[in-house]
This record gives sequence, C-alpha cells and structure tokens, in this order.
Amino acid sequence: MSNSNTDTGDMQERVIWVNIIGLTLSWIIWNPFQNAVWTYWQVFLYALGATPFIISLISALSGITISIARIPGGYLADKVGRRVLIVSMTYVIAATYLIMFFADSWEIILVASIISNIALFYQPAVNAIIADSLPKETRGRGFAIINILPSIVTLISPYIAYIYVSKYGILGGTRQLLLLSFASGIVAATVRLFTLKETIRNRAKIGKDIVSEMKIEYRKAIKIVWSRMRFLLISYALTGIAMGLSYLMQFYSLKYLLVSEEGWAYIQIISFATYLVLSLPFSIATDKIGRKPPIIVAAIVAFISSLILAIAPVGEQAFIYVLASSVLGSLAWAMVSSAIPSIEADLLPLEIRGKGYAVINLINSMVISIAQLLSGVIYTSLGPRMPFYLSSLFWLMSLVIFLKVPETLKKE
Repeated sequence: MSNSNTDTGDMQERVIWVNIIGLTLSWIIWNPFQNAVWTYWQVFLYALGATPFIISLISALSGITISIARIPGGYLADKVGRRVLIVSMTYVIAATYLIMFFADSWEIILVASIISNIALFYQPAVNAIIADSLPKETRGRGFAIINILPSIVTLISPYIAYIYVSKYGILGGTRQLLLLSFASGIVAATVRLFTLKETIRNRAKIGKDIVSEMKIEYRKAIKIVWSRMRFLLISYALTGIAMGLSYLMQFYSLKYLLVSEEGWAYIQIISFATYLVLSLPFSIATDKIGRKPPIIVAAIVAFISSLILAIAPVGEQAFIYVLASSVLGSLAWAMVSSAIPSIEADLLPLEIRGKGYAVINLINSMVISIAQLLSGVIYTSLGPRMPFYLSSLFWLMSLVIFLKVPETLKKE
C-alpha cells in the first residue's frame, strides 16, 4: 500500500470552523448528562430486573441495530449530504431519553435503545463532515480539539451522577439524569441546526432502485476500504472482541468486586482527567511522529489494563485495582483518539467517506456486539473474571496485527 493513495480525493486546504465549532458546542451541552446516565447504567438495568446476560444482550442488540443502520446511513451521507442527517436524527435520539425516563422495565429500555441506535445511522455523516472540515496536516490536533473540549465539561459527569444517585437512589437518580439528557439533547440538536454547513458540493439524486444502487456503491467502497485498510480492519476486529468482552466492567466492579458507588464515581473522574491531560500531547505526536506508534503502545497498555482488572481482589483493595485499570484504559484511549480517526481520514477519499466510515463502523459494531453478548454468557457460566482474562489475550493478538498497519503520515 503506497502513501500516494492516501491523498486521492482529499483536497481540503482550510478548516471549516462552523462545523467544528457547531459539533463541539453541541457535545459540550449534551455529553455531560449523557455520560452521567451511563455512570451507573448497568446497575440501573439490574435494578429494573435485568440479569448480567440481559444487560449484555441489551447492549449487543443495540450494537447490531446500529451496525445495520449505518449502511444506509453511509450511503445517504454521500448522496443527500451530511447536515440533514445529523440534525434530524439528533432530535430523534434526544427523544428516546424521554421514553427511557418513563420506562418501568428493562424491556421498554431495550425498545428505546433500538430506536436510538436506528437513529444513529447518521454517525458516518458525523465522521465524514469532520474529516471534510479538517485539512490533512492538522487532523490530529483537530480531532483532539473536538474530543478534548467536550470531555472537559464531561469530567464532572460521574459526580453529577453520584449526587443524583445518592439522593434519589439508582432508579430515581438515573431517571432524573435521563430527563436532563432529553432536554440538553434538544438544545444540542438546535445548535447543530443553526451552525452546520454542508460539505458535499455536488449532491447526487437518489435513484428509484435504491437497494441496487446502494449495492453498487458499497461494492466500490468496500473494494477501496479493503485495499487500503485490510490490516487495520483485522486489528479492529480483534480490539472489538477485546472491548466487547470487558463490557460488564461497571457491573463487575460494583456488584462483584464491591467498589462503592462513591468510589466508582471518583474512578470515572480520575480516568476522564487522565484522558484530558494526555490527549493533546498525543494528538501533537500523531501529527509529528506518525499515526502508528501511539496505536501500538495503546494496545500494550490496554492489555495490561484488562489483566489488572481480571486479577483484582474483592473488597476494599478492589478500588486501587479498578482505578489503575481505568487510568491505563484512559491512557490507551488518549493515544488512539486522534491517531485512529487521522489514519482513517488519511486513507478514505472524500467521495466515499460516508460509505467508508459505515463499512468500518459496521465491522466494529458487529464484532463488539457479539463479544458483549458472549461476555454475559461467559460472566454467568465461567465466572466474572474470565471475560477480562480473555480480553487481555485479544489485546495481545491485536498488537501483532497493528505492527503490520502501514504509516500514512508523510515525512517531509
């Protein structure tokens, strides 16, 4: 694979600031409450009657739904444009939080989650509009800005969640957070409505036979993606299994290792802070030394993180182990949060980015969803620790493949 291919169709020379600012501002408004909801989400589902298997099943079915939805989403992102999909579906997703607020069983949560994940078919459009709006030489730093600024305000999310849960209990507190997520989501959607600028200049008309047209378009996109990204895709599959197997970390920490609710909140805050402090330096490294080195080191760090969690003792000392594992996980995420989007944008031509991201996300979501479902089965049948031992093994396997991924940043 030659680096000459990475510039095809990628002539963006300036930052389209209205898109970067609009998306960043919307995430600053919405993310704190969304992340507060997920702080005790698995325990919330448990309180509604869900078993560890059901908890993983809800996540897996949601992931499979979004995997399928991204296929037409990627096609439409390249055909009708990025903006209309992003704005309209943000309103729909915000509304699903209101459904969850009124839910009195995990079955209703499952239905709302599926609706939300169908609406998330706009994600390839988000990936594409960001890549379209950033010139190649500043992508690492651009992605860092988009990730870091919303994360700064998100730093307080676990503490917000703890305040509500400690005052109203797991059920009442999480429901209040769902209502706040609905309200802030409506505001975020409105911000996107008034700020986002379309980046597809010559939008094509959708033919009458949409399915046949999609098949043709995706065959072309898959051919390009596979030719340029085969080792990256294989490594995504392995890391997806690793991440999916560790899905029940929250439930495992709170219900098996007996970390307190307050302790869990502090673990999340410290982990967020670690990510924030390190993201910008690693984003600079992504634009200076290359995309590949941070990814390789991140796989090693993630392996250690999973192993620490697998051997954590039950009781008071569990807090230290879970904290160490979480901090290392955040370190790994800081390393790849700019490197991975940058290498993807380097390799995907503008004209197929929507479909290209849909293919990539399809692989990620399907693999993670299947692994999440397996995590619930393994957790129940082989013991709570086994999913994390297996996760560490798959991180090691991914490292071997990452070594074969070519560098895409040209050195002058």
